[in-house]
Amino acid sequence: MVPIAHWSLIIFLFLIPAAWGMPDEAAGRVVSVVSGDSLGIEMIISDPRTNYIDNIKLADIAAPSTVTAEGKAAKAYAASLLKNKTVYLDIDDNLSQSRNQWGQLICLVYLMDERYQPIWPPVNRLMVDSRHAILDEDTGNEFNASQWWQQPPLPLSVEKRDQLKAILEPSPAAVQPDEPFSAMPPQDSNDVSILKKGGASGGYSIGYHNR
Repeated sequence: MVPIAHWSLIIFLFLIPAAWGMPDEAAGRVVSVVSGDSLGIEMIISDPRTNYIDNIKLADIAAPSTVTAEGKAAKAYAASLLKNKTVYLDIDDNLSQSRNQWGQLICLVYLMDERYQPIWPPVNRLMVDSRHAILDEDTGNEFNASQWWQQPPLPLSVEKRDQLKAILEPSPAAVQPDEPFSAMPPQDSNDVSILKKGGASGGYSIGYHNR
């Protein structure tokens, strides 16, 4: 006879939602907001399935067309959340090449906090909660939109976090100092004083060069 405690464990495990995908398969900067459910992202941490600048479709939601007032509002709201932000991508593992028929990469998109951790819930749910999009669940992908209203753990590999931090926060040694100010006078009449842009700071110092 199976102990009651054992059956309780089996029932508990059965009720746990399917394993969550890692939300850090790729990361990038949102360079364009095409609509309330479509983005252009420049990859910072790439994946074999991503392009350097890629067209992203937010999985399992549908936003109105941007030719409508509702669609324009959805696009503006998405831009307020995402434009120029760095985000993590959980890429669909089920579809061939992880793309739809228009070549868009199907993803959950996560904003990140100051510690480079993904913020729950995904942007996909935020668009629905704000009523700028509706659920449009595709049973062919790996995602289950009903789970967006639960509070799952969001595992993030230390390696990916540190990789992103190293890219976005270069060490002080990697920053070149400004070029030193030169007080040397022109060597001959062919030398002309100019404003010369200095180093990584973008400041200017006075120097000389030959015509």
